[in-house]
Amino acid sequence: MKKIILLTIIINSMLFATHKNIFIIKNQDGTIVKGKRIKHTKNRFFNDSIKKQKKLLAQLKKVNSKGRYNKNRIIKNAKHYLGGKYVWGGTQPKGFDCSGYVKYLYAQQGVQLPRTAYAQSKVGLDVTKKELKKGDLLFFLTDKKRHIPITHVGMYIGNDKFIHAASSKKGIIISSLSKSKYNRYFVKAKRIIK
Repeated sequence: MKKIILLTIIINSMLFATHKNIFIIKNQDGTIVKGKRIKHTKNRFFNDSIKKQKKLLAQLKKVNSKGRYNKNRIIKNAKHYLGGKYVWGGTQPKGFDCSGYVKYLYAQQGVQLPRTAYAQSKVGLDVTKKELKKGDLLFFLTDKKRHIPITHVGMYIGNDKFIHAASSKKGIIISSLSKSKYNRYFVKAKRIIK
């Protein structure tokens, strides 16, 4: 049975191979996420499909060059919840904790992040404070009693400010990175989207 399946795959690959195939990965909603052009040495069939493939590749380049994710939209969405309620373990607009808030904001743009601040701190590209850009995540150690290296997360919004679900008393607020208590609790920053 395995040989039949393998033979079928090989024959189909040969029949449908074009000079330049494009392999496309799409989200569930059909949005192109990633693609790669594969070159072949033979061009037996379906030369007319090259135009369609070039169009798909152009669409992919447009998506990737823009950065499929709009940082300004993420920031605007984040500010929409300014003053919102803080709820420990909250992941929805009726109440967020810090990591639930960040996870929710990125999910609105199709980016799936881990649930906790500590787990979120393990993904993305490390950046320094000097390299910070809008949308970067900032990680802090605000509670040493929890015995984990990261206990809080916020999103950088530019001009030395970040937005975060701070506490049950303060809710979702904007804080200064360098002129607040968070400066001494700062551990690292990560870039999730370019």
